[in-house]
Amino acid sequence: MHLGIRAQLLLVLTVFLALPWLGVEYARELEQVLRDAQERTLAGTAQAVAIALHDRPRLFDAPVRLVAPSGGAPQDLVDAAAARPMLSAGAAVAAPELEEILQGLTRTTARIRVVDRDLSILAHAGSLRRSQADPQARSFLDPVFSLVLSRPNEDFVDDDGSGTVPARREILSALDGIPATGRRSTADARAVVVAAAYPIWVGDRVRGAVLVEETTNAVLAARNRAFERLFTIVVAILLVGSIALTLYAGWLASRIRRLARDAEAAIDRDGRVLGPLPGSGARDEIGDLARSYSGVLARLAGYASYQEKLASRLSHELRTPLAVVRSSLDNLSASPGPPELRPYIDRAGEGLDRLSAILARMTEAARLEQALGDAERERFDFAQVVSGCVEGYRIAYPRRPFAFAPPGEALPVDGAPEIVAQMLDKLVENAVDFATAGAIEIGLAREGEYARLSVANQGPPLPEGAGGRLFDPMVSVRPQDGGAPHLGLGLSIVRIVVTRHGGDVRAEDRIDGKGVVVTVRLPLAAPRVVL
Repeated sequence: MHLGIRAQLLLVLTVFLALPWLGVEYARELEQVLRDAQERTLAGTAQAVAIALHDRPRLFDAPVRLVAPSGGAPQDLVDAAAARPMLSAGAAVAAPELEEILQGLTRTTARIRVVDRDLSILAHAGSLRRSQADPQARSFLDPVFSLVLSRPNEDFVDDDGSGTVPARREILSALDGIPATGRRSTADARAVVVAAAYPIWVGDRVRGAVLVEETTNAVLAARNRAFERLFTIVVAILLVGSIALTLYAGWLASRIRRLARDAEAAIDRDGRVLGPLPGSGARDEIGDLARSYSGVLARLAGYASYQEKLASRLSHELRTPLAVVRSSLDNLSASPGPPELRPYIDRAGEGLDRLSAILARMTEAARLEQALGDAERERFDFAQVVSGCVEGYRIAYPRRPFAFAPPGEALPVDGAPEIVAQMLDKLVENAVDFATAGAIEIGLAREGEYARLSVANQGPPLPEGAGGRLFDPMVSVRPQDGGAPHLGLGLSIVRIVVTRHGGDVRAEDRIDGKGVVVTVRLPLAAPRVVL
């Protein structure tokens, strides 16, 4: 699977999706810390109230008064036992001192109750419900928060107002003299209550206990606020980071694509360096890569220039020794000598002719490219050039018939007609060399915005995998039979000419499988505008 730079960077960005999970874990840890702190706070409150009630036996033995929670007038009573049946209405039984002690705790966020050993409530302060719940800010992420967070609920039912307390573990432990804490759900399971109980000592006896209770709603609210802030920040960071990385990846990808286009444009289809690669002033890795490519292309251009000039230099350097050898052979042939030397003189002459042909063909491509550069481009009729060349081929190759039907219309092309004729010469020469029977078939027709020329011969098919390499320099599939030397430059010259005229060339087997056809396409000249 292919992934671009932008996709790869965004894939790397998915690692940050672990941040929400870390936020959930952080919220859970924070909740646990807050709950532990809440238990310690409630235990400290219970201990403080219990210490204030230590060693006061009259709080449990003296006559008490019925204290109405609604603020009504208290009533004197004979004893606590007579008052307990009345607690079902929601009042609290308290001695004057106990009422005075609990008076300062009425504004507490917890519910404080004093119970005796019979689990009867002697005093009551505060409530489990918060007077005003913390306002919760609404956001578009609330549906996401609701999946992982539980909301605090103040609409719950508990045993608030009853005259006795259930025999829970923490209360029984406190009545046994051991402070304890506990946790429970309300009767309707809508809230969780944390409780802390502490014994009240009178002498060496436990006469009662202080029970301090509070819901975890405040903890849940604090946890939710912390998580929502963290999650919102994380979402903002991911959004900004994604946009920034996408923009950066796009900019980075555009620089790489521009470098690739420059590198491709610096070399033509023949492998020649057209010009230097535009350097990059960026002081990063891509800038280093661009400068490295520029250096490599400069070295390739220098080496290619050396190779192109090598043939002409060799031809120039070898021309004088060849002339000396040829003049010496001519003198030997003209002077009388032993007859047995004649075969050797003839063989030396044949070798000298082959060497001269090799040198001529080595410099032919270089001369052709120079001619292409010096030739003035003109508009000519491609059909007229091909028709004239075919007539000359019928004279040059009398043993091989030629089949050609003119297209019946002008095919204007911008270029050098004499060089296009040389290109056709190479195609026909190649077809004649490989033809084993039948005529050389030359076709010419209009194909859209191109003029299509085809040269076909009957003979052996193309070697396996040779179709794409026939137009490369120094590639030849001819058998080396000791005849004329073949350096594989003929079809290479064809491609040079076609490429310089903006066309393309390809070689393939004939449809009937009886030979090869080479097809050349040259772009037609734009019609002239007559004013």
